Amino acid sequence: MAHVATITIDYTKVPGDLTDYVGLIVPDGSAGYSALYALCLEGGGDIRLFKSDDTTELAREMVSFSASAETGEIHYKYSGTLSSSVDTDIHVYADGSSADYAVGATFGRNAVWSDYAAVYHMNQDPSGSSPQMVDSTGNGSGASIGSMTSGDLVDGQIGKNLDFDGASGSLGDSINIGKNSEINATIEKTVSAWIKADVWNNTAYPHIVAQRDPGGLIWAFNKTNLGATDVLSFSHVGSTRAFGAVSLPSSGTRHYVVGIISSGLVPKIYLNGSQPSYFTQTTGSSLSTATGIDTFIANKGGGDRAFDGEIDGVRIKATEDSANWITAEYNNQNSYNTFYSVAAVGGGSTPAQAARRGAVMMG
Repeated sequence: MAHVATITIDYTKVPGDLTDYVGLIVPDGSAGYSALYALCLEGGGDIRLFKSDDTTELAREMVSFSASAETGEIHYKYSGTLSSSVDTDIHVYADGSSADYAVGATFGRNAVWSDYAAVYHMNQDPSGSSPQMVDSTGNGSGASIGSMTSGDLVDGQIGKNLDFDGASGSLGDSINIGKNSEINATIEKTVSAWIKADVWNNTAYPHIVAQRDPGGLIWAFNKTNLGATDVLSFSHVGSTRAFGAVSLPSSGTRHYVVGIISSGLVPKIYLNGSQPSYFTQTTGSSLSTATGIDTFIANKGGGDRAFDGEIDGVRIKATEDSANWITAEYNNQNSYNTFYSVAAVGGGSTPAQAARRGAVMMG
């Protein structure tokens, strides 16, 4: 394989050192990808990512890739420490012939998301054959509900995403990601997504992501009302509910929203990479855990809670992300071409050749 490009992550976009950070690369028409496009396969199955030592390979998921169209979406896990004090280089390799990794391989898709309970890129036709939405962790899959069509797959923040129409009905337009045991396993969690509300329904409580059935809520990330004020809330029920609420993000604009239940059962909300002031924040106790209850995207399991707008990049963790992680993630996904730069590499070498050169130089 030849080293064809170098991705350099700007350390100033990483607010603190991060362990096993999952990052995003969006190949485009910039000159830095020229050597990659000239060599790699359509679909990018032969692309491999390495640390700057040219021997430590990184797990990656090729969500989409087109050398001819010069577009793509690649997610990777940077094993070890991503530095907040010096720039980090990732070396891109290709050979024009190697097959893509199996999803369960050491450096395949599932390994990227091994720390997650569910990951949905929201980039599949919701009217297609089941499953309409694939969970990139390998833990489950999602089925579309309601009257969703292929026209609901539109350009999003990261590649394609789904546009939900807020339709009412027995369940309303939504994605049911089922009874994922990884989500059920713990109370502590981080739930994140990109959203663009067409309109915030003032007579209902549209849900972004929620685990509940019509008879009872477990947890929910949704719009609600506090008196006469519409707010964005994240809550988890129990003998004392964990409940946090912040100002409702504007409609018609994309926002990165993150809801957390911490190990201390404290609810937290982040909006566009930072934590805003709270209208209210109540610590819970003896919170409920779910058994055999479905989790929904864009609804809560009933038509009166349907979200009207676009949702992209839904991720659920059974742990709490740090503020530094959330800010870095927002910086990366909101403006990938300022989070890193890319340079083409000509006359590249295989990782083994590079390692041998290093050994000779050291000797």
